[in-house]
Amino acid sequence: MYFMGIDIGTSSTKAAIFSETGRLVSLITKPYHPEAQKPGFAEQEPEIWWQAVISTIKKCLADSQIKAEEILAIGFSGQMHGTIPLDASGKAVRKAILHCDVRAKDTVLELQKQYGTETISDIVLNPLFPGFQLLTLCWMRKNEPELFRQVKLVICPKDYIRYKLTGSLGVEHTDASGTLLYDMNREQWSEDIFQILHLDSGLVPDKIHSSFDVAGTLCANAAEATGLSEKTLVVYGGADQAMHSLGNGVYKPGTMMATIGTSGQVLTVSEQPVKNPKWNTHFFRHVNMHSWYGMAAVLHAGSTLNWFRRNFAKDSSYEDLSRFAEQISPCCDGLVFLPCMGGERTPYMDSETRGIFSGISMSHGREHFARAIMEGGTFAMKTGIEKMNQLYGRADRLICAGGGVKGRTWAQIQADIYGREIYISGISEQACLGAAITAAAGSKIFQNLDEACDAMIQKEDIVIEPDREHTKRYEAFYQEVYAQLYEKNRELFYHMNHF
Repeated sequence: MYFMGIDIGTSSTKAAIFSETGRLVSLITKPYHPEAQKPGFAEQEPEIWWQAVISTIKKCLADSQIKAEEILAIGFSGQMHGTIPLDASGKAVRKAILHCDVRAKDTVLELQKQYGTETISDIVLNPLFPGFQLLTLCWMRKNEPELFRQVKLVICPKDYIRYKLTGSLGVEHTDASGTLLYDMNREQWSEDIFQILHLDSGLVPDKIHSSFDVAGTLCANAAEATGLSEKTLVVYGGADQAMHSLGNGVYKPGTMMATIGTSGQVLTVSEQPVKNPKWNTHFFRHVNMHSWYGMAAVLHAGSTLNWFRRNFAKDSSYEDLSRFAEQISPCCDGLVFLPCMGGERTPYMDSETRGIFSGISMSHGREHFARAIMEGGTFAMKTGIEKMNQLYGRADRLICAGGGVKGRTWAQIQADIYGREIYISGISEQACLGAAITAAAGSKIFQNLDEACDAMIQKEDIVIEPDREHTKRYEAFYQEVYAQLYEKNRELFYHMNHF
């Protein structure tokens, strides 16, 4: 008996097969990239995700030699906040607008001017920021009125794939809470938000499901396309951060998780709603009812190293970049990087920010830039950790995950900059595992979530201790240099973008 977890990401789709004990049997990845027609835009054609899902499922089955009938259920993990507007026939009226898209920045200013910051944020317990469904819908209504009039329903990325597999349209709480259309205290769609902004509440699915609800089984066309059985159960799953934390066993208070992937997130679990009066972090529902998580979000983390490799080190692998960085001492001989390559959330909540390399001299080479990117991304994450500590208290345990800990060099940089021991999970593909756990729990072979997690999550953490001398040096550099970059350049960012 096996379970499949499918992760619909911004830069790739992954499909993985796990046994009921959590053993990874097969993993297939299909990469792609968001489209950026203009600075600040980020779009994807939903059909790209669907074709990636078909391809990865087929290859997973072939790679594992597991029969389709042995896959009992599928669960999903998906990139958050993205907007897929569907017409009356269920077809997308335009390309999906993604979470990292900041085209709606003027919409944010208009809403704040008209209604004030608190009116909406007090309900959704999140700041107004471009990329969220609410802001994208308002932007479409003003800038693409003909397309907007065709929109009958709006769903999230993973929900589109589940719809393609089952023919059933729906949403669950972890993604619904990331739309800015969700009342966080009442754990339901906010009637007030729809009324305040004169939006039709019929634009969202009527019922909000649990992550463990079964949406149905595969329709005949989807079974034929993927090679799976029509009897395979399709479970709702959840937003990528909820699934990633679930795959790491982080769904109860006491542990903090810092993830450097395409973007960066610092996550901690809460048993009650928490308002951040500065509105520079996020707050979403977790997989269980009456369970939430706070999150500091860095828009561009691992993607900055990918950008550097694509444009300036095409012949180098990530392992090469890690070796380059290892040759350079902490603080890169004065070179520092601010990774705000297209707006930033925590802590600035400023869509005008841009990236900076500062302190460049003739002595700096490719190796310095590689390490500066790793350090800059980690400094940004440190800012998020500090904010989470202020709001929720210092967690007993810090788990670091994502591509940023796959290389020992960047992992050590994180331990040194954070100034504490970090735990690196030995679990492969945590988001896919979290999705598979929802599939297992939804199929009812386990009595509850705790039992499913105990059975499927294997604790094999690697512990990395910080170098205390490096920590002292980094702390001074962070306070005296990195932390000053944004404030000293904030006005310049605005003028650059409106020149």
